[in-house]
Amino acid sequence: MGVGRIYRMLALTTREIALLVALACLYALFEGIGVGMLAPVLQYIEFGDAAPQSSSAIWTALQGFAEAIGLPITLGTLLLLAFIPIILRQFVYFAYSYYTARVQQRAATRLRSEGFAAIAHGDLAWVMHEGQGNLVSNLTAQVMRGGAAIFQFVQQISTSLLVTMYIAILLFLSWQLTAIAVVSVGLISILVRRSVTRSRRLGAETAERNNEVYTVIGERIGAIRLIKMLGQEDRETRLVTEVVRKLENVQVRIGISRGIIEVTIDPLQMLSVFGIVYVGVTYFGATLASLSLFLFILLRLNQKVKDFNVGRQMLSANIDSLVSVRDTISRAEDSRDIKSGARAFEGLSESIVFDHVGFSYQEEEGEEAVLRDVNLTVPRGSQIALVGRSGAGKSTLVDLIPRLREVTHGRVLIDGVPIAEFDLRSLRRGIGFMTQEAVLFNDTIYGNLVYGLEREPTADAVQKALERSYCLGFIEQLPHGLDTEIGDRGFRLSGGQRQRLSLARVFLEDPAIIILDEPTSALDSESEEYIQRALQSVRHEKTLIVIAHRLSTVQRADEIIVLDRGVIVEQGTHDELIELDGSYRKLFDLQIYR
Repeated sequence: MGVGRIYRMLALTTREIALLVALACLYALFEGIGVGMLAPVLQYIEFGDAAPQSSSAIWTALQGFAEAIGLPITLGTLLLLAFIPIILRQFVYFAYSYYTARVQQRAATRLRSEGFAAIAHGDLAWVMHEGQGNLVSNLTAQVMRGGAAIFQFVQQISTSLLVTMYIAILLFLSWQLTAIAVVSVGLISILVRRSVTRSRRLGAETAERNNEVYTVIGERIGAIRLIKMLGQEDRETRLVTEVVRKLENVQVRIGISRGIIEVTIDPLQMLSVFGIVYVGVTYFGATLASLSLFLFILLRLNQKVKDFNVGRQMLSANIDSLVSVRDTISRAEDSRDIKSGARAFEGLSESIVFDHVGFSYQEEEGEEAVLRDVNLTVPRGSQIALVGRSGAGKSTLVDLIPRLREVTHGRVLIDGVPIAEFDLRSLRRGIGFMTQEAVLFNDTIYGNLVYGLEREPTADAVQKALERSYCLGFIEQLPHGLDTEIGDRGFRLSGGQRQRLSLARVFLEDPAIIILDEPTSALDSESEEYIQRALQSVRHEKTLIVIAHRLSTVQRADEIIVLDRGVIVEQGTHDELIELDGSYRKLFDLQIYR
């Protein structure tokens, strides 16, 4: 993978990269000065203050500097001067390490925020198709591994600059020995390339296994009640363990790959050092001072080359997590087929009209249409019920109103205006939505009640919403009232209480249209009665569209629509449809006489 593509995926700004490079250059500069100052120290130890004819230019510079400030050249002053750049180097290193950590975490935060925004604005069908576990994995574990890739990339910048600095100093000391060292370093890097390539493949497999682990564990935790009831705890534990061990095996193989690089590089580097010692003494007559300094720098160079190669392996192992996150963001953004209009939605004045509406999942070739030629008018203030067998298209039909899905044929109009012309946010905020499973957050009752509101509601508005939804009674019995924490998904409340609280939130939103998708299917008779009373309290004030399997919920509707395989087969009042003795009557009899 090219450096340019890696850079584009890293979520780093040009300013961040520039500052990191500047700090790395400054660090390498002080490192070079500090190491270079060892030359006069070693030469002073070997020759004293009488510089030999082969003395480096550093001696000349030092002598000029010492004379200018009246400083005698002694071993102590040389060591002091050598120590100053080392101290400065460490200050720069602290700044570099601090900023690297900030950049790494900031980039991870940007990735998570960008990823969640893409998912939140993505098409509903795409989100459901991807699955919760896969998406959560991409925003958590994969971003974490991506953060490690960002860190490794930044470290590679610093290491590359230090390697360049060391080579420059070695060239200054002896270009012949440096040529041998560079050739040795190049050969070693070529030898470890296979392990780096293998780590890239293992990194891709790790990303895939991470997603699998999150999906499997997420599904099992969500189904924990069923698992307990069927006594499947041990079976599911074995299954999760098997999946986790697959991830473990990949991680172990990455560790082995890193170990191979470690055990390969060290002996080869030492072999090159011994070769340079032999050549330097035998053929070039290197002095003890010059050879000692050359070897000192060479050993530091070898360590940085080793760090660079190990960093390549780690970057290759983690980069596919970044690829996974970026691909997910890209797919989410590409799924945004629903474009917002410019017209503000200000409520329903006349009716909602479905005009020859059809819907199908176009990406599935040969897939049967979910809705076909649906013609329906929903007058303002009416209560419309949608019934039919599972898979008849009821939920898809109501999803078309807030444009959670887009019609593929025909059109939907509100007061004669195609819904595509309305501003998407104002349209959706004008529609209250309640599903079979109450959507509640780990917050207080009040926090859940006012979720999504653009302004703080008055105490009277809250009181009225709670009374209409029959929540006031059970909330007043709680020790902390509205400030009661309800736990994850509201588990501290009963099913009926959760549904009533969700309905109270809808009432507090005060939308023009309320859509209820199976609001009572999972409730007992008492809780169902509460919901029915609550709906009756807003009847003719709001336009209600109710999906229900329990036909007792819809008997009072102004009109009942019977769907079968995406087609309206019957419509009328409860009494009219019973008398018709068709599909509705069969559904009704099944519930009454079963």
